[in-house]
Amino acid sequence: MIRPIVLLMGEHRTSAYVYHAIRNLGVTHVIQEDGPSEHRPASIRHWLTHVYVRLVSPVMRLSSRARIQELKRRYPLNDEPIPFHHTLRVTSLNDMKTMMWLDRLDPQLIVIHEAGPIDPSVLARFDCPVLTVKPTMAEGQLEAYWAFRAKPDVCEVRIEQWTERGWSVVDRSLLYIGGTDNFATYPYLQLTTGLPLLRHQIELLLKEEVYDRRTAK
Repeated sequence: MIRPIVLLMGEHRTSAYVYHAIRNLGVTHVIQEDGPSEHRPASIRHWLTHVYVRLVSPVMRLSSRARIQELKRRYPLNDEPIPFHHTLRVTSLNDMKTMMWLDRLDPQLIVIHEAGPIDPSVLARFDCPVLTVKPTMAEGQLEAYWAFRAKPDVCEVRIEQWTERGWSVVDRSLLYIGGTDNFATYPYLQLTTGLPLLRHQIELLLKEEVYDRRTAK
């Protein structure tokens, strides 16, 4: 019996893109926690910047519609709703209901996207590989703010895997910012660059598991 891939996520508007980008690799269930992902800026200055970015992004989305459509076509990105029969709702990814579902599903791989902080003791219970995309959108838009201010043309997206020592980077790529890019286009830059990296890492892990099963027989 083939074990499933499970996507753990918060209520973020970009999570549908991630689901559709990897679903044909074996994603059978999405466990979604209530509310948006939690972000705690490290300082008052970063908090004010976060508020500013959040307020101006809707206006920027209107003025950047052509650029956003261009980026959506580049991958391409699919934002159709996640099928409701694939979604399991929980209050928090740290609660026992989440553990119950994961024990029942027995996934071969877990992918985390834009979720609130998950306790290390919870992550330690998973007996399969766990991948995530970093930075979170909120953190990434703060990085983009400073990048736009300082005028360099790059940010970064990383694929990280949970280990006994914490999160470890397994792949990374620079995001090349064009002249018309801004805080509203940043999420799409991150997705079009990060999703191919995520698919590649999932494919590598799936090949490793197939190899392990064959050698175990």
